[in-house]
Amino acid sequence: MYNYRSDEQVSGIKQEDIAKLLRSMGALGNYRGFDYIVFIVFRILQQPNMIYWVTKQAYPEAARFFRVTPGSVERSIRTVIGAIWDKYDHSDLDRVAGRRMEDIPTNGEFFDIVAAYLSYGSFPRDEKYLKQ
Repeated sequence: MYNYRSDEQVSGIKQEDIAKLLRSMGALGNYRGFDYIVFIVFRILQQPNMIYWVTKQAYPEAARFFRVTPGSVERSIRTVIGAIWDKYDHSDLDRVAGRRMEDIPTNGEFFDIVAAYLSYGSFPRDEKYLKQ
């Protein structure tokens, strides 16, 4: 398991905060992709332009760090996103996305959703939306 407990922060956000957010959406730490998502989202927070180069830069960097292939990183992340999506409702993912998700997000969309939520804070919505 990847040890993301450190003092390193980006704008006051620690890797531990990313892990807590993922768990609040229903992701479990027993998936390999969980650690990959934490690593990549933290790197996106450090270098916002990396969001445009997920497959060319983020996957290879995570693969080198975890000593796996970029394809393995991509598949493992997709598995975690699928597990979050397969929950009985998508209210936690909708809350983080700031809108109702109609389709399962791609890996890049998921990174953008999580990074934006952490960067900008929660998205305010009226009470009617939150109760649906």
